[in-house]
This record gives sequence, C-alpha cells and structure tokens, in this order.
Amino acid sequence: MRGQTHKWAIGAGALVGAALWVHHSRAGGTYRPGDGALWAAITGASSGIGEAFARRLAADRYHLLLIARRREQLERLADDLSRRHGVQVEVLPANLAHDTDIARVAQRLGELDRLTLLVNNAGFGTVGTFTAVSEHSQTDMIRLHTEAPARLTHSALPGMIARKQGAIINVSSTAAFFALPGNATYCATKRFLVTFSETLSIELAGRGVTVQALCPGFTRTGFHASENFRTGGKHLPQTPAFLWMTSEAVVSCSLRALGRGVVCIPGAINQLIAKTPALIPPEVIGRAMRAFGL
Repeated sequence: MRGQTHKWAIGAGALVGAALWVHHSRAGGTYRPGDGALWAAITGASSGIGEAFARRLAADRYHLLLIARRREQLERLADDLSRRHGVQVEVLPANLAHDTDIARVAQRLGELDRLTLLVNNAGFGTVGTFTAVSEHSQTDMIRLHTEAPARLTHSALPGMIARKQGAIINVSSTAAFFALPGNATYCATKRFLVTFSETLSIELAGRGVTVQALCPGFTRTGFHASENFRTGGKHLPQTPAFLWMTSEAVVSCSLRALGRGVVCIPGAINQLIAKTPALIPPEVIGRAMRAFGL
C-alpha cells in the first residue's frame, strides 16, 4: 500500500511539475505602453530600480503613483516626469514597514480606477548573522518584503481582474535561490516573493492579469550603500564589475519578459548563478562564502 501511495505521489508531482513548466512558458500577455489613461503604482520609487521603473513607465505614457519614504525625492522625481512626459504623477510618502502606512497605501490602490501595473519594489538588506542584526531590523524586513506586497497586491487585484487587464511585478532577488550566511531573513523573504508570485500566477490564469517575480543580481542602486545594509558591521568585498547591471537594464529585461513566464532573472550571468544551488549543496556554498569573507 505504501509503495502504491509513493508511486502515486511521484506521478502527481510529475504532473504538477509539467503543468508548472507549461504555465511558466506560456503565462499571460506581454507588456504594452500606456494609452495616456492607465496608471502604474511603484513602491520604493525614489531611487534605484523603482526610479528606473518610474522613468520608463512615464516615457511609455503611464500615469504614476509613486510610493517611498522620502517625500522630497518623490516630489522632485514627480515634477521631472510630469514636465518631461505630460503624465499625471501622484506621490504618496509611506514607510511600508509600518502597518498604518501599508493600510493607507492599500486603500489608495483600491481607489485607482485604471490601475494596470503594480511594482512591489520597496526593500532593504542587512549584513550579519541573524542574532547579530537587531530584531527590529529583522521584523521590519519581514513586513516590508512579505506583508506589504501581499496586502498591496490584494488591494490592486480586484480592479485588474474586473477589467481583465493588469500586471503585478514583485521585485525579488537572485538571493531567493540561496541560503546565504549573514542574510537569513533577506533570502527567506525574497524566496517568499518568488513562491507567492508563482502560485498567484496559477490562480490568475485566464483572468487577464500577469504576475512576475523579478530576480536581479548585483544592481547599481543605493541599496548596498544604505545604513541598513551596514547594520551587521560588515561591508561587501569588492565585487567584480562584470557582475553588475544598471537599474535601467533590469527594468528593460523585466518589461520584455512580462507575460512570458513568472520568474525573470535579468542577465545571462545571473541566470547561471541562480542555478548554482541545484548543482552545489548549500553548506558548500556557505563555507565558500565565509572563506571569502562574505
């Protein structure tokens, strides 16, 4: 009996795997420029990948809801984009590690009649073992990387489903595929975004809404220079230049791939790196990283 059950489980797993493969390769439609009436909302929009999304989408004639902590930077960006492209740009300062701010942003998303694209990009990293980094930083990261995207997506989806048009981009990381010492919470929360996106995409099949987990590697933003990233008292060693991508290149890859599969890993090198855990045991990778001071 156990043998039959085992065989059934293997067969069911194979069927699910095949279904997922087909779904990943055929999911959704493709990105289209706006028509001057569609809206896109971007969290973490004041710099880096979020700002690159804002600039690209404004150029493509999307009205924008820009969300980030820093009001002054948001307002400068909004003025520049509205002047350059003639689109409406609304700023909504918020710290998405705080429950009240998540609720406020979620409410605004639910009010936008033509919201067609939500980019859940806000995030931060720290360096240091789980016990070395403060509990406050860990819980803020969990809320920002998991609770905020889930709640904002929950608010944005009803309108997209009703119009049978929309896309959700959850900005994860190649770290989602690794168990990296010194980044326990970061890797775990970024993995959540991949699994959340994959499952949500299956649920939304045939309803006109596309979901993507964008998994960039090293990207030239302010991310690695942030105070939070240095909380653990360590700094990254010099990273080879060939491993880095620009925010603009990451955004272009994301939009080109939208609707062509759930997981988007920009750059051939990053795609190769993301496959490493399937070939090398995590503990070996961890020992190698410690040897190099990572």
